Amino acid sequence: MKKLILLGMALILCLAAPGLNGIAEGTDPVIVRVGKMEYPLSLARYAYQSNLDLLSYQGYSPTAEEKQQLIDQAVEHLVEIGLIENRLEEAGQNVLTEAEEARLRSYAGNVFESLWQNFQARVEQEGYEASEKEITEWLAEQGYTLDLVYQEALISLRSERILALYCGDVAITPEETDAWYRETFLTPDREAYEKDIPRFEQQILETGNESFYTPEGYRVIRQILLPYPQEIIDQVNALQPALEEKAASLEAAYNAVAEAGIAGGDVAAARAAYEAESKAYGELLDRVLELENGALPLLKETTDRIAERYAAGEPFEDLIAEYGQEAGEEAGQELLFHPDSTRWAETFRQRVAALKKPGELTEPFVTEQGIHIVWYERDYPGGEHPLTEEERKLLEASALQAKQTEKLRKLMAEWRPRYEIETHPELLNP
Repeated sequence: MKKLILLGMALILCLAAPGLNGIAEGTDPVIVRVGKMEYPLSLARYAYQSNLDLLSYQGYSPTAEEKQQLIDQAVEHLVEIGLIENRLEEAGQNVLTEAEEARLRSYAGNVFESLWQNFQARVEQEGYEASEKEITEWLAEQGYTLDLVYQEALISLRSERILALYCGDVAITPEETDAWYRETFLTPDREAYEKDIPRFEQQILETGNESFYTPEGYRVIRQILLPYPQEIIDQVNALQPALEEKAASLEAAYNAVAEAGIAGGDVAAARAAYEAESKAYGELLDRVLELENGALPLLKETTDRIAERYAAGEPFEDLIAEYGQEAGEEAGQELLFHPDSTRWAETFRQRVAALKKPGELTEPFVTEQGIHIVWYERDYPGGEHPLTEEERKLLEASALQAKQTEKLRKLMAEWRPRYEIETHPELLNP
């Protein structure tokens, strides 16, 4: 339900703390000044870069015009921050008590430690060795520092104060909450993913993000993945030097075609050479596939035994535990599969899509990963994501916050003429 909270805080999460104002004095010029409040270039750059990273994460590359819009948004956010902080200061609400300071510091320390540990685990999983100092530096390069976590906690506290001070009278009905949920979350997700399985998989399944709508047609599958026999592995490995050599020759031949076209040379001869290299490379790949397919007869006794035991009534989960674990498979984890998916190898997709109903198994088949036996466990419910009671409570709080924020924006429009505002968006070059 984190998505609800984050989107509901779209305005408030951009609030800044005065403690950031003095960053790298002399080298971090003021980009926005609102009344008594000043904000450094680094803060605007962080907001701008965060938006760029989010677009990149979603697989979108913005145009120069769109980048300029992001710059304007980052600067405008700082103006809004300035308006709010001036109002808090005038109301005597911009100072922390010692107890509040201590609580925020403790909270920030716990959050940062969790971030640090998770990042270290990810680094180790990828096979890297890094000192504590290196991990801390890498986190800092990505914008994660203890001070930043503290500032975000401070922002959250101030957001509560500004809303309580000026928007505490706002209430929301169940009907408004439901309409807001559908307009803000459900409808956009349905429109984005209902007829676009590759997009759903890229933006949701592959990233671990959350969607409030799942396209119809998904299945839950599990598999046993058997490794190739060592003799097959040895034969395939023996072909690797030749494959690498042919891949390099193929790339060189491709470049030669382009160069001949630019220089006005013999393009036909260059293209013929490229086609010859492509054919030779394809023949090597066919040889690798032939070797891999040769693993099926060698493992026939094992695959037949798995099929017999399943047909006799043994749970597939038990067979996974016995055979999948031995093959290094991660406990035959549940996977979501759609016949229109593009995230699977074509052979895998065709074999699994051919299963007609839950409970069926594929015949053993080969991909470059090994020998697969896939179980169609059950259908995955498509359509609207059913909300839990906890999610509904979070939704109501988020919808209320959105309504309060709407009122706050109207108030800021009224406050704006009261303060001298100076901006320098030219400092934030795309």
